[in-house]
Amino acid sequence: MSIDGYRQSLNSIKFQIIKKALVALSIYNFTPHLEILFFTGSKNVVMPDYLKKLYPNQMLIVLQHQFYNLKVFEDKFSVNLSFNGKQEQMVIPFAAISKFYDKISEDILNFASGKLNNSSDNIISIDKLRSDQ
Repeated sequence: MSIDGYRQSLNSIKFQIIKKALVALSIYNFTPHLEILFFTGSKNVVMPDYLKKLYPNQMLIVLQHQFYNLKVFEDKFSVNLSFNGKQEQMVIPFAAISKFYDKISEDILNFASGKLNNSSDNIISIDKLRSDQ
């Protein structure tokens, strides 16, 4: 396995951790504190144009008190957040995330900028990794 292949494998595992954390938020009743930094220009990021203009490179969102309608999909999640009293829907592919911080558990997942391929074709399941051994 090449260094890039190794990094992609690790990133894939990290994305699964983020996905499971978000699924837990949508199921269990507790107040989380998740900070997610993502690349706003990444492929398939959906957010209002005025926010893209304010944050042309990266944006930090916090999932704690004022977030609604969290939905988790295979390669992305969507959430409604309040900006100046108005709810806005955002869709963020896992591949667009550059940093994930769970303040409750104090876990941090970092992704090397420029090393991520925004194609979900490069996401490898943990079962696939096991079967290759």
